Amino acid sequence: MQIAIDCTFFGHNEAKAKKLSLSTSIFTADILDAFSKQNLSHEFTLLVNYNHEQFFRERFPDFKLTVLKFFPLTMVNKLTKGKFKGTKYLKKLGFFRRAVEKKGFDAIWFPYCVDYTFVRTSLPALCTIHDIYPVHRNGKSGWGFITDSKCMLTTVSDYTKNDIIKTFGLTNERAAEITKIPNSIVFDVSKQAEIAELANKKYILDLNAYIEKKNPMTLLKAFNLIKENIEETLVFCGGYKDEGVFEAMKTFVSQNNLANRVQLLFRVTDEERNWLLTHASLFVTPSLFEGFGRTPVEAAICKIPVISTKETSLYEATLGLCNYVENAKDEGELACLILKKLQEPDSENKLSEIAGILKENYAPKQLANSYIKIFKNYTD
Repeated sequence: MQIAIDCTFFGHNEAKAKKLSLSTSIFTADILDAFSKQNLSHEFTLLVNYNHEQFFRERFPDFKLTVLKFFPLTMVNKLTKGKFKGTKYLKKLGFFRRAVEKKGFDAIWFPYCVDYTFVRTSLPALCTIHDIYPVHRNGKSGWGFITDSKCMLTTVSDYTKNDIIKTFGLTNERAAEITKIPNSIVFDVSKQAEIAELANKKYILDLNAYIEKKNPMTLLKAFNLIKENIEETLVFCGGYKDEGVFEAMKTFVSQNNLANRVQLLFRVTDEERNWLLTHASLFVTPSLFEGFGRTPVEAAICKIPVISTKETSLYEATLGLCNYVENAKDEGELACLILKKLQEPDSENKLSEIAGILKENYAPKQLANSYIKIFKNYTD
């Protein structure tokens, strides 16, 4: 068995900084690490951009690489001093397809499959779909692989699976072919770096991007309602931001005299993120849309009490084990639940039980084995 794995979607900033920050990259890295630990890396070849080669050789040394390097694109990239990325042109102009087809692979896996990452080749394709949020915003153009019987589909949640079935009107036969394999969750929080301004402070943590669908303003408004009744600081931390959302949050903080009570952190180190996760009094995710919902699961595995919405896949991903608001946009309801959980925190025994269940459910080895089973069905 020889499977090609498309890794061209990894972020340029990730490769340059040698630090994974995007959930789709982390998901793929976890599965690759699980393949490696089971001595299966020789059955896979990673397809990587030419300017990411060093990163992949260092991060995934057990895997073979096919480096996608074509002179017209590398020349333009050099002339523009790296501003021209070229990935979409590798795919749209046929470079990617030709490079894949001439290598003699048995199949190709797209771990992050959306309209602009998928490329139709002569190989059987496995497409992992995290969510179809772009379809709801921009339409179905470019998503033909959803209905193509030559493409096997996996999703990271039942929510995403059902969303696909409904949105694309799939037949019962096609719907039955979709396999759910959730994200794996594994991370080492032993390496930590304290954030000085939060040292010796109690805080509520929201670990999400500063974008509208993550709904940070509702949490900010909820905190403002109860700020006089609690001692905790509210900490937001994200690796990506929409400037409009971020500026609106800063304006709200200023208008309500919250500068000493709210921290808006951006792109902290892995060690600082670990410290934040393991020292929070409470983790809150007010998100309106998730294909899976990784961060509340991570927090719960760290034995931190979690408040979440029930939107999209969040209740499913957390297995219904956490605390939930019914109306994700109601700051009053959220404020009451935050106050309640700070005053009546979950017991250590309960938090340990939740952590154990989630850790076992999202163990990378068993999820990697689910992918291996699908790959073998392709090649047998």
